[in-house]
Formats: sequence, structure tokens, C-alpha cells
Amino acid sequence: MSEHLHKRPHRLPPRYPVTIRRLQWLTPRVANLVLHGPELSGFEPADPGSHIKLILPPPGVTDTPQPLRHEGRRPVFAEGVTPPFLRTYTPLRYNAETLELEVEMLLHGDSPASNWLRSARPGHNIIAAGPRGGWVPPQDGDWYVVLADDTGIPAAVQVLQALPDRPVTALFEVVDERERRPLPAVPDDLPCWLYREPQGLTAGVPLEQAVRESQLPAGRGYVWMALEAGAMRRIRRHLIEDRGLLPECMVTRGYWKLGTSDHPDGDYGTE
Repeated sequence: MSEHLHKRPHRLPPRYPVTIRRLQWLTPRVANLVLHGPELSGFEPADPGSHIKLILPPPGVTDTPQPLRHEGRRPVFAEGVTPPFLRTYTPLRYNAETLELEVEMLLHGDSPASNWLRSARPGHNIIAAGPRGGWVPPQDGDWYVVLADDTGIPAAVQVLQALPDRPVTALFEVVDERERRPLPAVPDDLPCWLYREPQGLTAGVPLEQAVRESQLPAGRGYVWMALEAGAMRRIRRHLIEDRGLLPECMVTRGYWKLGTSDHPDGDYGTE
């Protein structure tokens, strides 16, 4: 993967104590959280598709516990305090005037983050860290393809908003029609919504089938995708081996992996 497609800073990102100001369920599985805090005055928006860490409280605790100190990168907590856990999300929108940061969270099985989201309420306090990463879309493409499953849609929306005025194909895979929703600053007819139900398809299968059945335009194109890690690798391999797309013209992200909890960041499928 070429250096200009991915940024990999190694310094510890800044952390911002924030309070949930508003929480709205957009679909049965997706909630929009508006986070607020005076320290967000130092938040610096990153490139499209960047990510932040949300540091969330352990089960049974309302607010994220603060460490007593840090020993290098490791936080040290008071005796008897259960440490928080971290999960990765897209900073969807940042308002410097109101010091608000919007994040979309997904109910994703019986996971710690999903269980926290079910009980989250306005007034609860957590910590946001970042942002990092992201992608500045090259402006020399003749066409662009954006692929995302449930977990990658917020980042995909940012990528779509940053593309030049060229032909764009956007395929978004979700569980069923109830998860389809209006997307900010994206034309209603742009994303093609694909559903796993009622057929009971495995995550990534609808996207993979749609890509294999599609016709790519002529000329120089770029593909950005964020989805289940196994499906991402199969689509990436297909585009390289069967379609002749150059690896440097793709940004591929495995946001999660079937059968795995807390899939690590930085899975680009390039091994």
C-alpha cells in the first residue's frame, strides 16, 4: 500500500473528556451520539475516513474512570477500579462553535460496546481520543467505487463527500431494509443498499457478489472499502487478480472479523 493512502502516526493521540449531550436512534441498530466538552476546543478534524477511540466504562459503571497517572502509555487506576475499554469509531462531524462531536455507534452482537450503548444516556461521561488516519482521495480518478458494510458507513459517507465530480458507485451492506437511512450530504440515489436478510447471508457476501457482478468503467479508478476483514480480502484479491486494478489505487480496511472480538486496527489486507 503506497504511503500517501494511509497515515500511521505513532504518538499517543490527545484525549478529550466528553459528555453525551444527545443520543438518537436512527435505526434499530444505529445510534447517533452528540458528545460535548470544553476540551474539544483542541480537537483537530482529520482526513475523511479517520478514526477516534472511545474509552468506555466497564459494565455496571456509568462514567469512564479516570486514571491516577500514566506510566509510559499504560494508564494506572486506583485499587479496585475496573479499567475502561477502547473501541474505534469514525468522528462523523465536529462543530468547533458548539464544541460537539458526532459519532454513530452500531449494535453489533453481544459485545461490550453494544451492551454499553444499550444503557448509555445523555449526561454520561466518556473519553474520546484522536483522531488518526484517514484518506485524501486523489483528484485524478476517472471513476470511484466506495464499499462499506454496517460498520464502515460513517467513514464511507465522509469519503463520498470528499470525492471530485466524477462517476461514483457506492454499495452499502446492512442487515435489512430497516437499517436504510438518509445520509448527510449524500444524494439519496447514490448508495445502492444491499441486505443480508431475509436470505440469511453471511456478512460481506452481498457486497462481494455485487462487486463480482459489476462492470468497472474504463480509465483510472480508485476503490475505497471498509467492511468485514475476510470479505475485504476476497474483494481486494478479486479486483487485483481478476480485474487488474493496481493495489495503489485501493484503500482496503478490515473493520471487524467474523468470530473475533475487538479486531485490531490497521488491518489493510495487504499481507
